[in-house]
Amino acid sequence: MDQNEKTLQNFENFRPQIESISKKGKITIAVLSLIILFGLYALYVQMVKGHIVTGMRDYVIWGLYIVNFIFFIGISYAGALISGILHLLRVQWRTPIIRMAETITVVSTLIGPCYILLCMGRLDRLHHLLLFGRIQSPIAWDVIAITTYLTGSIIFLYLASIRDLAFLRDHPLSVGKWRNPVYKFLAAGYHDTPKQKELLNQLIDLLSIVIIPLAILVHSVLAWIFGMTLRPGWHSTIFAPYFVVAAVYSGTGVLILVMWVFRKIYHLESYITKIHFTYLGILLMILGALYGYFTFSEYLTSWYGSVKWDMAVLYRLFDPTDYWWWFFFAAFIGVLLPIAIIAIPKFRNINSIAFASLIAVFALWIKRYLIIIPTLEAPLLPLHDLRPEYAHYSATWVEWALTVGGVATFFLLFYLFSKFIPIIPIVKIKSSEEMDYLKLRKLTTQRMLKRIMKQVRKDKKVVVVVLILLFVSAGHVGLTQEQLTPRLRLDFVNKSGIRLLNAKVTVKIEGKNTPVADLKVHYFLIGDKTKKPLGIDTTNGDGLTSFTLPADLGAPRSKEGAYTYMACVDSTKEYSGASAEVNIRDVFMLITFHQKDTIKQIMVEAREIGPKGDTLPVQDQKINFYVPRTFTSLKIGEATVVNGRATLDFPVTLPGDSIGNLPIVAKFEDNEAYGTAETNAVINWGKPLPPMQIIHRGLGDVNAPLWMVYTLIILLSLVWFHYMYAIFTVFRIRRLGKKFEALEKTGSGAIQ
Repeated sequence: MDQNEKTLQNFENFRPQIESISKKGKITIAVLSLIILFGLYALYVQMVKGHIVTGMRDYVIWGLYIVNFIFFIGISYAGALISGILHLLRVQWRTPIIRMAETITVVSTLIGPCYILLCMGRLDRLHHLLLFGRIQSPIAWDVIAITTYLTGSIIFLYLASIRDLAFLRDHPLSVGKWRNPVYKFLAAGYHDTPKQKELLNQLIDLLSIVIIPLAILVHSVLAWIFGMTLRPGWHSTIFAPYFVVAAVYSGTGVLILVMWVFRKIYHLESYITKIHFTYLGILLMILGALYGYFTFSEYLTSWYGSVKWDMAVLYRLFDPTDYWWWFFFAAFIGVLLPIAIIAIPKFRNINSIAFASLIAVFALWIKRYLIIIPTLEAPLLPLHDLRPEYAHYSATWVEWALTVGGVATFFLLFYLFSKFIPIIPIVKIKSSEEMDYLKLRKLTTQRMLKRIMKQVRKDKKVVVVVLILLFVSAGHVGLTQEQLTPRLRLDFVNKSGIRLLNAKVTVKIEGKNTPVADLKVHYFLIGDKTKKPLGIDTTNGDGLTSFTLPADLGAPRSKEGAYTYMACVDSTKEYSGASAEVNIRDVFMLITFHQKDTIKQIMVEAREIGPKGDTLPVQDQKINFYVPRTFTSLKIGEATVVNGRATLDFPVTLPGDSIGNLPIVAKFEDNEAYGTAETNAVINWGKPLPPMQIIHRGLGDVNAPLWMVYTLIILLSLVWFHYMYAIFTVFRIRRLGKKFEALEKTGSGAIQ
């Protein structure tokens, strides 16, 4: 790919940082690894001994784990919002910090959900969320939204790094033989050709547009999980915007701290200057003021509302012997001190802005703690057991070890990522690429259309001849098209005396069986020397047709007492003919019920119709028993018919309707002699259903407004559609790169 002096200079500056790890860096990795190992040991202790080793009890069922989950997810949104907004606004000073913001997003979103797993008591049932999760529940929304957000963040970071990956592919490093193949694969054949450049710029713009509202939506969903719970300090309409503002506030602080750390480690004074800290510091000040306003509004309305339950929590926050000092630091120091430091020019420098960010980050972590713990310690219905450890939460060493381990994992992943790819983009994009790419594409399209029109005017006769040949060849192909051979399946169904012939017509197209619609199927009754037509039916969109047989067929049975039925489709221009036959004996079935003491039995009498209309007992045939349910039938057992009878012990635990009525179905399924034959009866042996109860709406309620569920599904579907488009376009870039490499080898020049 093309290189300029600035790009080469950046590469030379960052090359030593990628190829080697200093002594301090090795010590840092060792210390962080030891902290993580200690956290893993704490996890082992928790898994072996259970949640009793944590401070979570009957009152406080959530603790530090949920605090950390909200904190990490919150700072991840700030990275997405800042990087997306700065990119869309084409802010010139964004380049040194945008990759840091994107990396914060990905790493934080990877670590945050892990704390949810630590909070769960039965990780072996985690897959039940996917198998039995209800889309109406906000908890399911949160899982889907975070997964969607993590996917988009990874794609966004990858797209923004392709240019640097391509540069590192073309300039092999002297360390790690595994790196160059990885760089080559991840670069996706990018060579900075005009077409590749256009596609990549469009993708980054598209993901920037998608990731901003997605970040707001995801944190709003997280806030709704609290707001939809009837607890003091949680049940509030202001919670969603409050969470979003607090997340961006803390995330901006983390970004400033990361900038400050990497500036010190890698000596990036020429890249990350005071102006970056100043601009982000002003953003931090504005967000701090907005966060302070939301905090004041929340507690002011709760205080004047004077709801007894809300006041119980407020009194705990305002009590000097309880949570007052925590609350004072989170609501006053964490807001006013950063604003004062940044607002006064005399105090505004790089170190002071970093210190203000540190205060803001700690204050927001404490705020998350105050949102969860005091509320859970003030239940609506206190328990009779008032042991202190059950009513008051105190985090144990296990929780603190896993908390510190998560923070260490964050820094370790961030540091290792900076050793794989420069933490600041090294490829210098030309200023012309800061244009509006949509307008540029429109202008290019107009120029191409003008060239095509000129060529058409010159070669009008040639174009006309080619079009005529195309139409003639297309018509010839249509006339000589071979007929498709359909596959016809015929089934016999006897449903409580109503006899049906079900046919399905499919055709094999590209290796798949495709149903054939609007095709006429003829039904016949076949005798020794006769072929009696029964009727005609047309297949539906699924290629199915169902024909009801008359009660009296007006024809004798065979010597075995069977009828032979045939279904045929005639040959057409598109399809050849096909036929199918079944040889079926009619069977009479009757269900009866018998009870002696506590033993309840279902009995089925099954007799087949003989050649002269007489009946014979069915012998040695398998029969299944079912109870119909909403979506499918519940199989309750099977038996073998001997001398025309079969019995089954009734399962006494089955629920029935309000008075215990329960329909029972006995069925021969795909039987060679009788096809599918069934009968049913009703008995009041089921357990009566309890009276319907009105369940108040909660996190697991199934009565969520459908418009809300559909809106969420549509929005997330649109997001995933853009993800698929981005992945597809990356493959387009890869194909263009292969063409470029092929032309470069043959010396034919570059592709456009």
